[in-house]
Amino acid sequence: MKKTFFFLILFSQFLSGQRADFYREDITFRLDSVSLDVEGYYWFANHSDKAVRSDIYYPFPNYQGETIDSIRLYNLSAGHKSTYFREGEHGISFVLNIAPFDTVLFQIGYRQKIIGDSAVYILRTTQGWGKPIDLAEYKLLVPDYFLIKKFSYEPDKSYKMEKFMIYYWKKENFMPAQDMIFYL
Repeated sequence: MKKTFFFLILFSQFLSGQRADFYREDITFRLDSVSLDVEGYYWFANHSDKAVRSDIYYPFPNYQGETIDSIRLYNLSAGHKSTYFREGEHGISFVLNIAPFDTVLFQIGYRQKIIGDSAVYILRTTQGWGKPIDLAEYKLLVPDYFLIKKFSYEPDKSYKMEKFMIYYWKKENFMPAQDMIFYL
């Protein structure tokens, strides 16, 4: 049902002829043995001479029954919290308004309880936008004693800072074939 809803949102944008361009994301993950905290910055642009209004569906992973809490949504361009609607346990939806030839920056964050042997951030929904992300940057911070056994995408670099290991990925023209998974 959620995939159908997401498809309908995208399809309705094509019918109107106006569509936001999701072109960049910068996400910081903080992971420990209890939870994964996600803080992401998402850039959208309107390349047309008409205002764009879109319903955006932001999915949460729910592979092993993880619970999501502490949801945060800010329209940084407008300087205020934004209203969202909870779509069950699987995501939120919110309205995106962009003036002609303008950009909008959103901050979205949440905390996910870790139940199994991995933590997941959904990337494959990028395919629904019909184009790769121009620039995507990801950072994972874990306590230096915490062991990550495997990554779905190998980090571009890693380093230690104080009592944390930091893993870093930079992707250009990125069309994810899989989700970002940290195997514990």
